Amino acid sequence: MKAVTPVPRTLLLAGRYSQVFKEPLLACLGPGWVAESWCAEEGTEDLTRKAAAAEILIGSAEWARHAQGLGVEATFAASRRLGLTILPFSGVDWLRSEWVPANSVVCNVSNGSDPIAEYVMGAILNAEIPFQEMDAELRQHRWTWGGGSVVGRKHGELQGKTIGLVGYGRIGQRVAQLATAFRMQTIAVSRSPGVSPGLDWWPGTEALPTLLAQSDYVLLCVPGGAETLNLIDKDELSRMKSNAILINVARGPVVNEASLFGALQRREIRGAIVDTWYTYPPPSSMVGAPSSLAFETLDNLVMTPHAAGWTDALETRRVETVVRNVHCYLHRKALTDVVIDKRSATSECL
Repeated sequence: MKAVTPVPRTLLLAGRYSQVFKEPLLACLGPGWVAESWCAEEGTEDLTRKAAAAEILIGSAEWARHAQGLGVEATFAASRRLGLTILPFSGVDWLRSEWVPANSVVCNVSNGSDPIAEYVMGAILNAEIPFQEMDAELRQHRWTWGGGSVVGRKHGELQGKTIGLVGYGRIGQRVAQLATAFRMQTIAVSRSPGVSPGLDWWPGTEALPTLLAQSDYVLLCVPGGAETLNLIDKDELSRMKSNAILINVARGPVVNEASLFGALQRREIRGAIVDTWYTYPPPSSMVGAPSSLAFETLDNLVMTPHAAGWTDALETRRVETVVRNVHCYLHRKALTDVVIDKRSATSECL
Protein backbone atom coordinates (compact mmCIF):
# COMPACT_ATOMS: atom_id res chain seq x y z
CA MET A 1 0.00 0.00 0.00
CA LYS A 2 1.34 3.39 -0.95
CA ALA A 3 2.17 5.58 2.05
CA VAL A 4 0.05 8.69 2.43
CA THR A 5 2.07 11.88 2.75
CA PRO A 6 0.68 13.96 5.62
CA VAL A 7 -0.59 17.40 4.71
CA PRO A 8 1.64 20.02 6.35
CA ARG A 9 0.10 22.41 8.84
CA THR A 10 0.48 26.05 7.80
CA LEU A 11 1.60 29.19 9.58
CA LEU A 12 0.66 32.38 7.70
CA LEU A 13 2.75 35.50 8.35
CA ALA A 14 0.59 38.35 7.06
CA GLY A 15 2.57 41.56 6.60
CA ARG A 16 6.27 42.34 6.55
CA TYR A 17 6.59 42.87 10.28
CA SER A 18 5.32 39.35 10.89
CA GLN A 19 8.59 38.02 9.46
CA VAL A 20 10.37 38.73 12.77
CA PHE A 21 8.37 35.84 14.25
CA LYS A 22 9.14 33.31 11.50
CA GLU A 23 12.25 31.52 12.79
CA PRO A 24 11.26 31.47 16.49
CA LEU A 25 7.82 30.11 15.58
CA LEU A 26 9.09 27.43 13.20
CA ALA A 27 11.45 26.28 15.96
CA CYS A 28 8.47 26.10 18.31
CA LEU A 29 6.16 24.38 15.82
CA GLY A 30 8.65 21.74 14.72
CA PRO A 31 8.41 19.35 11.75
CA GLY A 32 5.16 19.04 9.90
CA TRP A 33 4.67 22.80 9.67
CA VAL A 34 5.36 25.21 6.80
CA ALA A 35 5.37 28.99 6.81
CA GLU A 36 3.65 31.11 4.16
CA SER A 37 4.27 34.84 3.89
CA TRP A 38 2.17 37.64 2.46
CA CYS A 39 2.72 41.38 1.95
CA ALA A 40 0.30 44.04 0.76
CA GLU A 41 1.77 44.24 -2.76
CA GLU A 42 0.59 40.68 -3.42
CA GLY A 43 -3.04 41.77 -3.15
CA THR A 44 -6.20 40.33 -1.65
CA GLU A 45 -6.45 37.34 -3.98
CA ASP A 46 -3.10 35.93 -2.85
CA LEU A 47 -4.00 36.72 0.75
CA THR A 48 -7.23 34.72 0.64
CA ARG A 49 -5.57 31.83 -1.20
CA LYS A 50 -2.94 31.51 1.50
CA ALA A 51 -5.47 32.07 4.29
CA ALA A 52 -7.50 29.07 3.14
CA ALA A 53 -4.74 26.69 4.27
CA ALA A 54 -3.57 28.54 7.38
CA GLU A 55 -4.03 27.09 10.87
CA ILE A 56 -2.09 29.83 12.67
CA LEU A 57 -2.06 33.43 11.49
CA ILE A 58 0.23 36.23 12.66
CA GLY A 59 -1.34 39.45 11.43
CA SER A 60 0.62 42.70 11.36
CA ALA A 61 -0.68 46.26 11.13
CA GLU A 62 -0.03 46.10 7.37
CA TRP A 63 -2.50 43.23 7.15
CA ALA A 64 -5.02 44.95 9.45
CA ARG A 65 -5.02 48.06 7.24
CA HIS A 66 -5.00 46.27 3.88
CA ALA A 67 -7.81 47.42 1.57
CA GLN A 68 -9.15 49.76 4.26
CA GLY A 69 -9.62 46.82 6.60
CA LEU A 70 -11.51 44.65 4.13
CA GLY A 71 -8.49 42.37 3.81
CA VAL A 72 -9.05 41.14 7.37
CA GLU A 73 -12.66 40.22 6.70
CA ALA A 74 -11.62 38.50 3.46
CA THR A 75 -8.90 36.55 5.28
CA PHE A 76 -11.29 35.15 7.85
CA ALA A 77 -13.97 34.44 5.25
CA ALA A 78 -11.48 32.38 3.23
CA SER A 79 -10.15 30.46 6.23
CA ARG A 80 -10.91 26.75 6.39
CA ARG A 81 -8.52 25.55 9.11
CA LEU A 82 -7.79 28.62 11.18
CA GLY A 83 -7.45 27.87 14.88
CA LEU A 84 -5.33 30.74 16.22
CA THR A 85 -4.76 34.35 15.16
CA ILE A 86 -2.21 36.46 17.01
CA LEU A 87 -1.99 40.21 16.57
CA PRO A 88 1.45 41.32 17.80
CA PHE A 89 0.11 44.66 19.05
CA SER A 90 -2.59 45.77 21.47
CA GLY A 91 -5.27 47.82 19.66
CA VAL A 92 -8.13 45.70 18.31
CA ASP A 93 -10.98 48.24 18.11
CA TRP A 94 -11.11 47.70 14.33
CA LEU A 95 -11.72 43.94 14.62
CA ARG A 96 -15.30 42.64 14.43
CA SER A 97 -16.23 39.46 16.23
CA GLU A 98 -18.53 38.33 13.43
CA TRP A 99 -15.56 38.14 11.05
CA VAL A 100 -13.76 35.51 13.13
CA PRO A 101 -14.55 31.95 12.01
CA ALA A 102 -16.01 29.31 14.30
CA ASN A 103 -13.64 27.22 16.42
CA SER A 104 -11.05 29.97 16.24
CA VAL A 105 -9.50 32.31 18.79
CA VAL A 106 -7.82 35.71 18.44
CA CYS A 107 -5.15 36.96 20.84
CA ASN A 108 -3.29 40.25 20.91
CA VAL A 109 0.00 41.21 22.57
CA SER A 110 -0.30 43.82 25.26
CA ASN A 111 3.21 44.10 26.68
CA GLY A 112 3.80 47.72 25.70
CA SER A 113 2.31 49.23 28.85
CA ASP A 114 5.64 49.77 30.61
CA PRO A 115 7.33 51.78 27.84
CA ILE A 116 4.14 53.75 27.20
CA ALA A 117 3.96 54.63 30.90
CA GLU A 118 7.61 55.75 30.78
CA TYR A 119 6.81 57.87 27.72
CA VAL A 120 3.96 59.52 29.65
CA MET A 121 6.15 60.33 32.64
CA GLY A 122 8.96 61.56 30.39
CA ALA A 123 6.53 63.86 28.58
CA ILE A 124 5.24 65.23 31.89
CA LEU A 125 8.78 65.80 33.17
CA ASN A 126 9.67 67.60 29.96
CA ALA A 127 6.59 69.80 30.30
CA GLU A 128 7.60 70.77 33.84
CA ILE A 129 11.37 70.99 33.20
CA PRO A 130 12.01 72.16 29.61
CA PHE A 131 15.56 70.85 29.26
CA GLN A 132 15.95 71.66 25.58
CA GLU A 133 14.81 75.25 26.00
CA MET A 134 17.12 75.79 28.96
CA ASP A 135 19.99 74.22 27.04
CA ALA A 136 19.34 76.40 23.98
CA GLU A 137 19.26 79.55 26.09
CA LEU A 138 22.50 78.83 27.92
CA ARG A 139 24.27 77.97 24.65
CA GLN A 140 23.52 81.59 23.74
CA HIS A 141 25.01 82.64 27.11
CA ARG A 142 21.56 83.64 28.35
CA TRP A 143 20.70 82.65 31.90
CA THR A 144 16.98 83.12 31.28
CA TRP A 145 16.05 80.13 33.42
CA GLY A 146 18.79 80.66 35.99
CA GLY A 147 18.24 80.40 39.71
CA GLY A 148 21.75 81.37 40.68
CA SER A 149 20.88 85.06 40.59
CA VAL A 150 17.34 84.42 41.92
CA VAL A 151 15.86 86.36 38.99
CA GLY A 152 15.56 83.74 36.21
CA ARG A 153 12.44 81.89 35.10
CA LYS A 154 11.27 79.03 37.30
CA HIS A 155 10.40 75.56 36.05
CA GLY A 156 7.72 73.33 37.50
CA GLU A 157 7.80 70.15 39.55
CA LEU A 158 5.66 67.02 39.59
CA GLN A 159 5.01 66.61 43.31
CA GLY A 160 1.67 68.05 44.28
CA LYS A 161 0.34 68.00 40.71
CA THR A 162 -2.72 65.91 39.82
CA ILE A 163 -2.80 63.44 36.95
CA GLY A 164 -6.23 62.24 35.84
CA LEU A 165 -6.36 58.85 34.14
CA VAL A 166 -9.20 58.33 31.68
CA GLY A 167 -9.18 54.55 31.62
CA TYR A 168 -7.48 52.35 34.19
CA GLY A 169 -6.14 49.31 32.37
CA ARG A 170 -2.53 48.18 32.24
CA ILE A 171 -1.18 51.52 31.02
CA GLY A 172 -3.16 53.54 33.54
CA GLN A 173 -2.13 51.27 36.39
CA ARG A 174 1.57 51.51 35.51
CA VAL A 175 1.36 55.30 35.15
CA ALA A 176 -0.29 55.46 38.57
CA GLN A 177 2.63 53.54 40.09
CA LEU A 178 5.19 55.89 38.54
CA ALA A 179 3.22 59.04 39.33
CA THR A 180 2.91 57.98 42.96
CA ALA A 181 6.70 57.70 43.13
CA PHE A 182 6.84 61.37 42.11
CA ARG A 183 4.31 62.17 44.87
CA MET A 184 1.65 63.21 42.38
CA GLN A 185 -2.04 62.93 43.22
CA THR A 186 -3.51 60.27 40.94
CA ILE A 187 -7.21 59.99 40.11
CA ALA A 188 -9.03 57.89 37.53
CA VAL A 189 -12.35 57.14 35.88
CA SER A 190 -13.24 53.99 33.96
CA ARG A 191 -16.19 51.85 32.93
CA SER A 192 -15.43 49.52 35.83
CA PRO A 193 -14.72 51.68 38.89
CA GLY A 194 -13.19 50.35 42.07
CA VAL A 195 -10.58 50.95 44.74
CA SER A 196 -6.84 50.89 44.16
CA PRO A 197 -3.98 51.71 46.54
CA GLY A 198 -2.40 53.74 43.73
CA LEU A 199 -5.39 56.09 43.34
CA ASP A 200 -6.88 58.87 45.42
CA TRP A 201 -10.28 58.12 43.86
CA TRP A 202 -11.65 55.95 41.09
CA PRO A 203 -15.35 56.35 40.15
CA GLY A 204 -17.13 55.53 36.90
CA THR A 205 -17.03 57.53 33.69
CA GLU A 206 -19.89 59.72 34.88
CA ALA A 207 -17.24 61.51 36.99
CA LEU A 208 -15.22 62.52 33.91
CA PRO A 209 -16.20 66.23 34.25
CA THR A 210 -14.86 66.26 37.82
CA LEU A 211 -11.62 64.59 36.76
CA LEU A 212 -11.12 67.11 33.96
CA ALA A 213 -11.68 70.04 36.31
CA GLN A 214 -9.23 68.76 38.93
CA SER A 215 -6.35 67.49 36.78
CA ASP A 216 -3.14 69.25 35.83
CA TYR A 217 -2.48 66.41 33.38
CA VAL A 218 -5.23 64.39 31.69
CA LEU A 219 -4.05 61.06 30.28
CA LEU A 220 -6.24 59.23 27.77
CA CYS A 221 -5.57 55.48 27.88
CA VAL A 222 -8.91 54.00 26.88
CA PRO A 223 -9.56 51.59 23.98
CA GLY A 224 -10.56 53.06 20.64
CA GLY A 225 -13.80 52.33 18.83
CA ALA A 226 -17.37 53.60 18.74
CA GLU A 227 -17.76 53.76 22.53
CA THR A 228 -14.91 56.25 22.95
CA LEU A 229 -15.23 58.19 19.67
CA ASN A 230 -15.08 61.94 20.49
CA LEU A 231 -15.03 61.13 24.20
CA ILE A 232 -13.14 64.41 24.60
CA ASP A 233 -14.92 67.13 22.63
CA LYS A 234 -15.42 70.89 22.94
CA ASP A 235 -17.38 70.66 26.19
CA GLU A 236 -14.87 68.34 27.85
CA LEU A 237 -11.91 70.50 26.81
CA SER A 238 -13.67 73.55 28.24
CA ARG A 239 -13.86 71.81 31.63
CA MET A 240 -10.09 71.41 31.85
CA LYS A 241 -7.93 73.86 33.76
CA SER A 242 -6.50 76.60 31.58
CA ASN A 243 -2.99 75.48 32.58
CA ALA A 244 -3.66 71.73 32.09
CA ILE A 245 -2.08 69.45 29.51
CA LEU A 246 -3.89 66.68 27.61
CA ILE A 247 -1.94 63.51 26.79
CA ASN A 248 -3.31 61.06 24.22
CA VAL A 249 -1.74 57.59 23.95
CA ALA A 250 -5.12 55.95 23.26
CA ARG A 251 -6.46 56.52 19.73
CA GLY A 252 -6.59 59.81 17.87
CA PRO A 253 -10.39 59.91 17.43
CA VAL A 254 -10.92 59.61 21.20
CA VAL A 255 -10.40 63.38 21.01
CA ASN A 256 -12.43 65.37 18.50
CA GLU A 257 -9.92 66.57 15.94
CA ALA A 258 -11.32 70.04 15.29
CA SER A 259 -12.10 70.70 18.95
CA LEU A 260 -8.55 69.86 20.03
CA PHE A 261 -7.01 72.02 17.31
CA GLY A 262 -9.26 74.95 18.22
CA ALA A 263 -8.62 74.67 21.97
CA LEU A 264 -4.86 74.63 21.42
CA GLN A 265 -4.95 77.42 18.85
CA ARG A 266 -6.96 79.64 21.21
CA ARG A 267 -4.81 78.53 24.17
CA GLU A 268 -7.84 77.45 26.14
CA ILE A 269 -5.61 74.80 27.72
CA ARG A 270 -1.86 74.94 28.30
CA GLY A 271 -1.07 72.31 25.72
CA ALA A 272 -1.23 68.71 24.54
CA ILE A 273 1.07 65.74 23.99
CA VAL A 274 -0.27 63.54 21.19
CA ASP A 275 1.13 60.18 20.10
CA THR A 276 -1.90 58.71 18.30
CA TRP A 277 -3.36 60.43 15.26
CA TYR A 278 -6.24 60.83 12.83
CA THR A 279 -4.57 59.76 9.59
CA TYR A 280 -1.59 57.50 8.92
CA PRO A 281 0.55 56.97 5.83
CA PRO A 282 0.08 53.77 3.81
CA PRO A 283 2.19 50.78 4.89
CA SER A 284 4.62 51.32 2.00
CA SER A 285 5.42 54.91 3.01
CA MET A 286 6.84 56.78 5.98
CA VAL A 287 5.54 60.18 4.84
CA GLY A 288 2.08 61.57 5.46
CA ALA A 289 0.23 64.23 7.43
CA PRO A 290 -1.12 62.99 10.79
CA SER A 291 -4.23 65.14 10.43
CA SER A 292 -6.16 67.22 7.92
CA LEU A 293 -5.53 70.17 10.24
CA ALA A 294 -2.21 71.98 10.63
CA PHE A 295 -1.30 70.72 14.11
CA GLU A 296 2.37 71.18 13.22
CA THR A 297 1.90 74.96 13.34
CA LEU A 298 0.97 74.93 17.05
CA ASP A 299 3.73 75.71 19.51
CA ASN A 300 1.86 74.34 22.54
CA LEU A 301 1.73 70.80 21.17
CA VAL A 302 4.26 67.97 21.34
CA MET A 303 3.74 65.58 18.40
CA THR A 304 5.15 62.05 18.30
CA PRO A 305 4.51 59.44 15.55
CA HIS A 306 2.71 56.67 17.48
CA ALA A 307 6.04 55.84 19.08
CA ALA A 308 5.28 55.70 22.81
CA GLY A 309 5.62 51.93 23.05
CA TRP A 310 8.04 51.38 20.15
CA THR A 311 11.27 50.66 22.04
CA ASP A 312 14.45 48.72 21.41
CA ALA A 313 13.31 45.97 23.80
CA LEU A 314 9.66 45.70 22.76
CA GLU A 315 10.19 43.33 19.84
CA THR A 316 12.01 40.79 22.02
CA ARG A 317 9.10 40.74 24.44
CA ARG A 318 6.61 40.44 21.59
CA VAL A 319 8.42 37.45 20.12
CA GLU A 320 8.52 35.74 23.51
CA THR A 321 4.80 36.35 24.06
CA VAL A 322 3.79 35.12 20.60
CA VAL A 323 5.91 31.98 20.85
CA ARG A 324 4.53 31.24 24.32
CA ASN A 325 0.94 31.51 23.12
CA VAL A 326 1.64 29.30 20.10
CA HIS A 327 3.19 26.73 22.43
CA CYS A 328 0.05 26.87 24.59
CA TYR A 329 -2.13 26.42 21.50
CA LEU A 330 -0.17 23.36 20.40
CA HIS A 331 -0.38 21.77 23.84
CA ARG A 332 -3.99 22.79 24.49
CA LYS A 333 -3.12 25.01 27.42
CA ALA A 334 -4.80 28.26 28.40
CA LEU A 335 -3.97 31.17 26.09
CA THR A 336 -3.20 34.68 27.30
CA ASP A 337 -4.50 38.02 25.99
CA VAL A 338 -7.56 36.43 24.36
CA VAL A 339 -9.72 39.10 22.71
CA ILE A 340 -12.20 37.00 20.69
CA ASP A 341 -12.94 33.34 21.37
CA LYS A 342 -15.13 31.38 18.96
CA ARG A 343 -14.06 27.94 20.18
CA SER A 344 -16.74 25.44 21.06
CA ALA A 345 -16.54 23.09 23.99
CA THR A 346 -15.44 20.30 21.64
CA SER A 347 -13.02 22.39 19.58
CA GLU A 348 -9.71 20.71 18.82
CA CYS A 349 -7.82 23.93 19.64
CA LEU A 350 -8.83 23.91 23.31
